[in-house]
Amino acid sequence: MLIRKRMRSGSSSLLSKLSLPIFVLIVTFIALFATAASYILIRVQNDHTHKMAEQSMKFVYRNVWYQFDTMNNVAAFVSTNQSIESLLENNYEESFEAVGDFFALQSNLQNLSLLSLLNDFGSRRDAQQSYVVSLALDPGVGLYEMATDHFYPVTGIFKSGDLQSEPWYRSLGEGQQRTAWWGQKSGQANAAMIYSARKKSSIKDGRSIGTIIIGADTGSIKSVFDNAPLEKGYHLLLDESDRVIFSERYDFLENVSGLPYMQALTGASGSLVAKVDGEKDRVMFETLENGWKLLTVVPESHFSRYTIAISAIGAATAAAALLVAGFWLRRIVVRVTVPITRLVSAVQRPEVVEFKEPLPNQNSGIYEVDELHQKFASMLVTIHGLIEKSFVEEMERRQLQLELLHAQINPHFLYNTLDLINCRAIMAGDVEASQIVRSLANVFRYGLNRGQAWITVEHEIRQVEAYLHIQQMMMDNLQVAVNVPDELLSATIVHLCLQPLA
Repeated sequence: MLIRKRMRSGSSSLLSKLSLPIFVLIVTFIALFATAASYILIRVQNDHTHKMAEQSMKFVYRNVWYQFDTMNNVAAFVSTNQSIESLLENNYEESFEAVGDFFALQSNLQNLSLLSLLNDFGSRRDAQQSYVVSLALDPGVGLYEMATDHFYPVTGIFKSGDLQSEPWYRSLGEGQQRTAWWGQKSGQANAAMIYSARKKSSIKDGRSIGTIIIGADTGSIKSVFDNAPLEKGYHLLLDESDRVIFSERYDFLENVSGLPYMQALTGASGSLVAKVDGEKDRVMFETLENGWKLLTVVPESHFSRYTIAISAIGAATAAAALLVAGFWLRRIVVRVTVPITRLVSAVQRPEVVEFKEPLPNQNSGIYEVDELHQKFASMLVTIHGLIEKSFVEEMERRQLQLELLHAQINPHFLYNTLDLINCRAIMAGDVEASQIVRSLANVFRYGLNRGQAWITVEHEIRQVEAYLHIQQMMMDNLQVAVNVPDELLSATIVHLCLQPLA
């Protein structure tokens, strides 16, 4: 009993042994699941935000280049139009003869500038001037003398003299590029304008006739940026010198080459992270076909804006799942362990062990536990029956031992009595009686064989000879011969198997 008490005090209960490992397993599983789910949701949300920013940039890129391509198409139309070509190829002896052609060419340019292709605002009944279409004529062209002496960035026909010092004009003349693009403020309103220029060559002989200049107000692309707003961040359209052509954040023609991320822009497109004004920004960029760059700058915090919320929701969900799992785990484990604990407690009671009280009946509702209780109760009944049977058998064995002891005592008394008779016969001189008594004693001694079931052939033969010796004294004509090989005398046989034969 003392050993049992020590074992119980040194071991934990079944409830704690089951509850703790299973609860740790559930906590681990829920924590891993919540972490994985939160990570996936955060990645999906961040990727979605990143993709939205990319789509906004691609939308701006496509529409801005569409407008730039439209300017190229207008320049190409002017360059290849036969009517304009014939007006530029005519030669005049007197300058007044060119007046009609000059105004005809001027009208064509005015009509092209009134095509409202680049914006869709305002009344549709009124023609909106989308861009400026100008021709800067070279000397030798028939209409050169009628052209305006000084270039002014409006629709019209001008002499090219004022443009000789412009970098873009020199790059066209030197053949460095086919089309030049730049931005500048023009007019009395100091409007922000985008210009493209290309050389006009004669279709007949290929000589240079002049330069086609197409200009558009930056307001024409403002609607593109307005239709692709960013919740956080901004777009930047930069020329080849890193000057701002359009942006919601920087001024027109402001040089932004000093920004931290500008020097890191390599290749035609890409994405990088740079720190601007103490905050990390994601910078995505694409290069337009004219060499200008479109940048989309979004704070990194915008991509991870839902991280805390998703993490909090994941943690709250995990906590709720743990509470529910803990509640149901407690109920399940209690339903399993409490009946077993009660069964152990009942078994440890002396009254139950000594079968003075039956094992308490209980119904847990769990088949295995109830079956264990029933089988254990049945086992106790079986053990009780075996104990009673063992007790009865033990009592019988003790009785047999007493009887055997009595049987062993009686032969000793018999041997002593026969020895006394033998001595009296010898003292009386009756030799025959003495031999009969000794033979009878040998028969009893070998017959009992000390209670052993097995005996050697030699001793079994001696018993038979003693028996036959008595028979010979009773019958004078009885003759007996016993022949046994020597190698068989030490063999063991069942006791009293030869006596019946004799």
